Amino acid sequence: MPIDAERSAHVYDACKLTDSLFVLNPFLPQQNFYSLQLRALALAAEIAARHFRPGRRRVCVIGAGVAGRTISAAFLTQAASVTVVDKQPVDFACYQNAVHRELHPNIIFWPFQEPMPATALPFLNWAQAPVTEVVDALRKEWDETFARRITFIPEKVDEIDRTTAPLRIKLCDAEGTVIHADICVLATGFAAERQFGRLQTPSYWSPSSIVEAGDEVLVSGSGDGGLIDALSPILGKDVTKAAHILATRLSKKPIKADVKAVEEDRGLRTIAGTKDSDDPCAFYSTVHLEEEDAEELDPFIKRKPLPRVTLLHESTSAYSFTAAPINKLLLSHFSNGPARCVTHVKGTLEEIDDKATMVPERGMSECIEPSTRFAKVMLRHGAPPAAEDILDPPDMVRLGELSIRHVDAATLPGYDHVRYKWSRKGVGSAAVSRKALVDSIRRSLDMIARAYDLNFSNIQIHPTNIEDGDPIKINLPSADIKKAEGFDLFPLMVGPTIVELGAPDATRDIEYED
Repeated sequence: MPIDAERSAHVYDACKLTDSLFVLNPFLPQQNFYSLQLRALALAAEIAARHFRPGRRRVCVIGAGVAGRTISAAFLTQAASVTVVDKQPVDFACYQNAVHRELHPNIIFWPFQEPMPATALPFLNWAQAPVTEVVDALRKEWDETFARRITFIPEKVDEIDRTTAPLRIKLCDAEGTVIHADICVLATGFAAERQFGRLQTPSYWSPSSIVEAGDEVLVSGSGDGGLIDALSPILGKDVTKAAHILATRLSKKPIKADVKAVEEDRGLRTIAGTKDSDDPCAFYSTVHLEEEDAEELDPFIKRKPLPRVTLLHESTSAYSFTAAPINKLLLSHFSNGPARCVTHVKGTLEEIDDKATMVPERGMSECIEPSTRFAKVMLRHGAPPAAEDILDPPDMVRLGELSIRHVDAATLPGYDHVRYKWSRKGVGSAAVSRKALVDSIRRSLDMIARAYDLNFSNIQIHPTNIEDGDPIKINLPSADIKKAEGFDLFPLMVGPTIVELGAPDATRDIEYED
């Protein structure tokens, strides 16, 4: 998919503090792995086009998460000298045990985008899978393809002196190491999740956060994390898979246009200075899935009778404006009509007599520390940007303002295929073997096969698939072809190539040229 030049420019504007210092803006809405990767590609391309010149290509990236590694690889393809600094001694540390969280590239953007189970990037691709599998795939490609070309320093940044040219980036090591860079990009993501007083609940990525059993559960927070945790007692680890299948079905029905219209209208009614809308949203509060669509969710329901869930929200509606529409439809299904098992309470958490207390706008307050009613309490109040540890408060205010002014940076249709074009010599100016891309595509297809229980045993990949955009043919058993068609998986983009279904039962080994 081509990138919209105006939206790419909005990414640059939303992330720029000075001509030398940029931040992958943590205040932009709709943050997930894929959207961060697309923003990273766009920002690197814009910086290269506007600021790189002979002798001015030294880049320091602070943060070695998904966004940090993507933008580092992107700068490498633009002939930059790249240094990455990260305070974490372990790669992707917070995701190490998060087998309970499945990632999907773009389900949060439905109905404005059709669900696509794999990313369409020039490198560092992945597909719908548990986050542990995703980061393992990204780590493998990074280690095999980019790590030896990039300087990595495992250290915390003390301060950035932006009064000099080049910038002086001081580290916290005993030697007081200073890195000189023409361009610095902060891709530091978020710190630990916000808690409430002495009430401490497991983080979103902690294995103990999943709620698959128990009597009654309280979830506080109506962002995507809150909605997913409100659905997890019902759907377990399969919330994302259920969302993909439901979105695929609804994409062929009038409700898709209804959801689009509702979301666009709510966007016109945002409350100044917030990420909320003043629309109480009667649509989600009353809409019902058709019986045939609701039946698609039955295989994912973990137990009956359905568990009871209370969702506490401060936003105008439990169907928060910033949450993904498909998650709101799932919540609506289990909150309205025959499937009702989720109750919404508009209110706040407050400390009363030194104890966390649920205070609804209507009704009696209830102590939840400890609770006599809820078997488990989950807080999903978001996390502060980790950049606060490095930047000054006025910088953070500025980034918040830029995120509102350039909100179009939140959604990108793709990346710059010209700047990140693959050839026999690699991608862009980086001499990266095409074998790396073939291996990445193979891993992504393996993830999709596991996610949807398909047999991808026969795959044909040729060099021309990469150079000329010819489709990759994939052969499935007849039963799997019907299953894949039901999921509406093909044709699909995997990396910069299209994957199509070939003839059944064909057998050819994967091929590539180095």
